[in-house]
Amino acid sequence: MINSPEKFLQDYQDIFNDDNLAKDNLKRITVQLNSIFETAFDIDRDNTSELIASFILGTQNNKLISDRKAYDSYIRHHLETSNYINNRRNNPTFSKQTLANMEIEDFKMAFELDKKILVRLVCIDRLVNNQEFDVEEIYFESAGSLINRLQQSVIDWKFLTDLMDKHIRNASSHLDFYYDDHNFTFKGKNVNSRLKTIEEFSVSPEEFLSKIMPNTTNIIQSFIAAGILLWLKPYEKYHEQALAVIE
Repeated sequence: MINSPEKFLQDYQDIFNDDNLAKDNLKRITVQLNSIFETAFDIDRDNTSELIASFILGTQNNKLISDRKAYDSYIRHHLETSNYINNRRNNPTFSKQTLANMEIEDFKMAFELDKKILVRLVCIDRLVNNQEFDVEEIYFESAGSLINRLQQSVIDWKFLTDLMDKHIRNASSHLDFYYDDHNFTFKGKNVNSRLKTIEEFSVSPEEFLSKIMPNTTNIIQSFIAAGILLWLKPYEKYHEQALAVIE
């Protein structure tokens, strides 16, 4: 069942009412994404709408490329992590190491969702640039390939691709990113199979939690917010209220 404009507006407002460490950045990214979505919508409203909605619904040809279950799984884990933090004073078994592991898993899940969102953005980019695309083929490309596609576009996507930390993602996906509780820092390894090199790196908890994590989650939130903005476009009163949030 499709939500009402009132419910979509409330969901949209909740995105920006959340306790977001990088709310100004979230608004900026949403503005820029909305501008690109508007351009695509003016060119081909049906295709644009289906591409954005495919994140939740899949396409008419393939419902299985929906990423709703992956999103729901991420939200559940994200809430579990938030609850673990909020209840730490009443939890005698609270552990910084456990929390760090939960945060790393949160990052991994968020990055994978970012990658799934990039699939839709590459298709939007090609639509705007009058290039052919097949979402069912692009869906299987790697995050690096998708980022490269956007970096080569005439549209400047740096506002979004620069938010994605591929080093931490690659390290964490190979169990090479962890929290060192003796030195109170996150550590990882960059393994370059082509050059046959391994380099160690470290990230402070402040940088990981206050910059890298918010950047990763802001891609998800801005994509959903810009999608809602587009859906509200025929409903002038609600659309204006939504735009006012990011102005």
